[in-house]
Parts: sequence; C-alpha cells; structure tokens
Amino acid sequence: MAAPIDRMGLLLVILLPVLFSISHAVDRSNFKTCDKSAFCKRQRDVKPGQSPYRALLETLELSNTRLTLQLINDNNKVRLLLELYRLQGNMTRVKINELKPLKPRYEVPDVLVKDPPTEPLSVLDRDENGVVLSLGADSQRLIISARPFRLDIVDGPNVLLSINSRGLLVFEQLRLRKDTISHKITSTVGSMWDKIKNVFSSKSETDSEGGEDVEQNVAEKGEEEEEAKEEEDQPGMWEETFKSHSDGKPNGPTSISLDFSFPGVEHVYGIPEHADTLKLKSTEGGDPYRLYNLDVFQYELNNPMALYGAVPVLLSHTSDFALKFNNTAHSVHPNDCFYGGLTTECGQKHSTAQLHSFKTESPDLGQLSGAILPL
Repeated sequence: MAAPIDRMGLLLVILLPVLFSISHAVDRSNFKTCDKSAFCKRQRDVKPGQSPYRALLETLELSNTRLTLQLINDNNKVRLLLELYRLQGNMTRVKINELKPLKPRYEVPDVLVKDPPTEPLSVLDRDENGVVLSLGADSQRLIISARPFRLDIVDGPNVLLSINSRGLLVFEQLRLRKDTISHKITSTVGSMWDKIKNVFSSKSETDSEGGEDVEQNVAEKGEEEEEAKEEEDQPGMWEETFKSHSDGKPNGPTSISLDFSFPGVEHVYGIPEHADTLKLKSTEGGDPYRLYNLDVFQYELNNPMALYGAVPVLLSHTSDFALKFNNTAHSVHPNDCFYGGLTTECGQKHSTAQLHSFKTESPDLGQLSGAILPL
C-alpha cells in the first residue's frame, strides 16, 4: 500500500500548484484594451505632424477673467472655442469645446469644487503667426501659434509644456447620422439655402465695379466656403459592443485626443491607479495606460490595465510641473481614457476638454478637485 500512497502524494504535489495557478490567472477578456476600443484605435491612427487645426487670431477676445479664441478644423470646417484662464497660484486653465454644438456637451458640475479665482491676462505681442501672453512673472509666457494650432508655456528660455506640438489634437464633434430623416432634412434645407446665397452673391458681384476686386472677392469666398471633406463612417462610431455590453451613440463619436509634451523631462509620474512602477513607462508598441474605474477581482502586475481609481494627474520630475486633465462625461459608463506616453486619448460622451497646468513648488491640486488620490 505504500507505493500507491506515495504516488498519490506525488500527484497531489504536482496538481496543487497547477490548480493554484489556474485559479489565480487573470481573465484578460474582462479588460478592454486599445484594440477593442473603437475611439482608441481611431486616435492612434492619427499621424503626427499633420494637424488640421489652426487658430483664427481675428476672433481673439480678451477680458479681465479669460481669453477666448476660435479654432477651426480645415478638414471638416468645424469650429471649436478655446478658453484660457490665468489662475491664482501660478496655474493656467485651458478649456476646449465646440463653438456651436448640435446640443450642449455635458459638463459635470462637481469636477471642480468651485471656480478657481482668476487673474488678468495681458497680450505682450501679436502678429499673423501667433500671440504671446504674460502669465504674471516677467519670464513666464504663454505662446499661441496659429498654423497649426499649438500652445506653449515657457519660463524664460525653457519650454515647460507644449500642447499639440505633435499635431495629435482630435475633437470629434456631435453629428447627425447620415441615414436618419433629420439628417436628410437638414442637408436638403442647407443645400437650398446655399443655392439662394450663391444666386444673390453672384448678382452682387456682377453689379460691383472693379474687375480685379470682383475676382479677388470670388477667390476669397471660394476659400471660405470650401466644402468640408466628407468623413467616412468607421466601425464603432455609432455603436460599440464589449462582451455583453452595448454602447449606442445617437450623436456619433465624441472622443477627444490631445498630446502634451514636457521638453527635457525624462521621468513622469501619476495617472493612478495601476499595478505598475511609479515612473510611467513608454507605451510605444504596446497598450497605453488606461484610466477607467473598475472593481476587479484579479489583475496583473507591471501592466497598464485599469484598476479602481482614475485620477488624470501627471507630474514631471525636474520642473516641479503638474498637469491635470479634467475628463468629464455623461453616460451610464464612466469615462474611458488611454494615456500613451505623453499622449492622451479620452472617450467622452457630450463632454469638453479641460486641463490645468501648474508651475509651482507644491501644486495645490486639492483646490481644483474634490478627490485627489495619493500618487
């Protein structure tokens, strides 16, 4: 009887580790990756250095509390509204929204505990290529470049933060589906109105004097009224399914992509919560860090998969500089963000893009958010 018992003991010793490893293996099918997310795939396909966005400097308006400026996407002619605020405590707030959305994009009222106190902005220099603004201190400037749109925060000769320097800004606008009755009616009425305008415009140009002026006016109008490029529908733009969950998008895709660069910085931290190293790793060629509130039973170590917390705060190591991305959403599903290196792609429903930058020895993140987790 000893031999069978010994064999049984050996069998138990072999099987127990196998069963233990199987019972504790992570079911990766429960975690959504970039390849399974339509908006993340679309944004990752965007080629750097080909930004269609430019700043319309003639629309710049400056008040005691903020600066507003329109941006235009030269591909689809959709205009955005850029708002800039200089905040107390050496902070800058940037907000981007559609200028004339199909309906108001949702803004969660409790993203900020209260509206932070502002300080006046002032224009130091301006030409056809951009605008230079003062951020209070003599050496601190905010530079807006027009074509393509780009935002730089500088301190003396040092660039602290660049926004859209790689040209990865994408702001998907609310829209009507092409096969709906509403879209057909809107298209028909718009086409008729364009024909009426063209008739009266042609008559006015014929009656006006000065042939060269007429030709110039026609050329300028042709550029202004150039038809927007038709955007082709891609999989997942109107409805997306993950396992048994379906997410319908009655007004189409509304994700936002934006790249932030910290020149000269090698180490960045933040965007918790992930079971990974404190220092954020390069995500080139792999899956980006995902921010999505999940109540998971199992997860892998050294992996950018989403966990319980989702705090969109980045800290750089050398410049005492911080970046907070306010990612608001209106959906039964929480926000879904992927951070790839220093590039951010966020899927948001009816929402706006807001971010805060800090240049200070100890950024007071708490005054801008009701819940900042330890990084």
